[in-house]
Amino acid sequence: MTLPAQSGAERPAPAPPPASPAGPVPPPASNPTLIALIAASALFMEILDATIISPAIPEMAASFGTTPVAVSTGISSYLITVAIFIPASAWLSDRFGARNVFACAIALFTIASVLCGMAETLTQFTAARVLQGIGGAMMSPVARIEVMRRTEKTQLLRMIAFVTWPGLSALVVGPPLGGLLTTYLSWRWIFYINVPIGIIGIILVLAFFGKTRSAEPRRFDALGFALNGGALGALIFGIESVSRNEPLAVALGFISLGFILGYFAIRHAQTHPSPLLSLAPFKIPSFAIGTLSGGGVFRLASNGTMFILPVMFQIGFGMTAFKSGLLVGAYLAGDLGIKVVANRVVRTFGFRNTLIGGTLFVAVATAPLLLIGPDTSLWILVPVLVVIGASRSVQFTALNALVFADLPPDQISGASALNSMSFQVCAGIGVGLAAVVLALSAAAQGNTGATLTLFDFRVGLAFTLIVVVAAALAYIRLSPQTGAQVTGHSAKAR
Repeated sequence: MTLPAQSGAERPAPAPPPASPAGPVPPPASNPTLIALIAASALFMEILDATIISPAIPEMAASFGTTPVAVSTGISSYLITVAIFIPASAWLSDRFGARNVFACAIALFTIASVLCGMAETLTQFTAARVLQGIGGAMMSPVARIEVMRRTEKTQLLRMIAFVTWPGLSALVVGPPLGGLLTTYLSWRWIFYINVPIGIIGIILVLAFFGKTRSAEPRRFDALGFALNGGALGALIFGIESVSRNEPLAVALGFISLGFILGYFAIRHAQTHPSPLLSLAPFKIPSFAIGTLSGGGVFRLASNGTMFILPVMFQIGFGMTAFKSGLLVGAYLAGDLGIKVVANRVVRTFGFRNTLIGGTLFVAVATAPLLLIGPDTSLWILVPVLVVIGASRSVQFTALNALVFADLPPDQISGASALNSMSFQVCAGIGVGLAAVVLALSAAAQGNTGATLTLFDFRVGLAFTLIVVVAAALAYIRLSPQTGAQVTGHSAKAR
């Protein structure tokens, strides 16, 4: 995708080649677009693996001789492992070089995929998913670091688009492909298809990524790793426990432990001379707002909505799983289709206007979902879902660039890890909170929560809508000049 050109008078000065704290980083690659597309292959494999598995859960449960609910242990173990190991990705990239770490991560993810497909018991599957999570934690963050280091500020939106497009296509392809493979071959093939993708990815990384690493890498912060990993693991496991309807005491215990460990992790990061996960990027308003108060809250609402919709279509509307999947596909198709012009929107209006106005537009577009029902015509429902997906996609395009827009080069590695970690945490919190709201709504009506009504789903969607509005309020703190070097918007305004 080609971005609109800027005139010479309006074009921001090119950013100098980034440098890490320990030494210079190599100049931009001769073909940075190719580097971004190679990095995108890893994101495609990760997202495909996450979305393709849902239609196969009943068949997997039958193979393991257990229940579909029990299989969720193998699924949540991947999310927890990714959250734990993401903080180490920046250090490994500096210590061993992005090329080596990226290639090894793809290899580990691919091998673990084969082991997932060969698993005969739930225990074996869960162990393989943990191994897969370690590889996944090192793939996207390390790849993003390499892309950011080799990209001038003026090309940041373009490179972000190249990295995210394949991932978005995996969202659309994953569910129907998973159902197809499970129905006509075996659920095991949803993992085996990662093998050719992984092999091609490794070859491309070894061929085109530079052999560079920091000249003086810092020492590994083992205590910081333990505190960060323990906090995130406990927090996400606790929230996942809520979504699995486990005893409330268990969920609250793990969530409390996560916050306690998180407090000590923050204190450690503030006092350690060279922490594994530096909090310095949070001092930059655009990163803090894009990662937590604005972007994090918006991602939380988005994941909550994605959890509620397919369940509502099946339980609340009485649709089949296949028809529900097609409607979710329409939602995600809008997400993918708008990417053609999403960058142009951000360049035209700038980060602040795009995020405030666009987020409020998402809220307005989502409001009709509170009124739809089983009798709503598909001629109304499908366009509503497409518009919601498209408007959401513009916001994610802006957020993915915003978090890096004002960062100094020496903070890119740590910021990438922080942003990726935030994405994982917000995904778990969004799903968990949506499940809690549904359960509370059912309990308020005297139900046990085993049977959800259409009213419960509307309450859940209303909750996510309120959260979206809260995100829009957070963006007010952004300066109109934020990210001007990336969008060129301020220069045009003058």
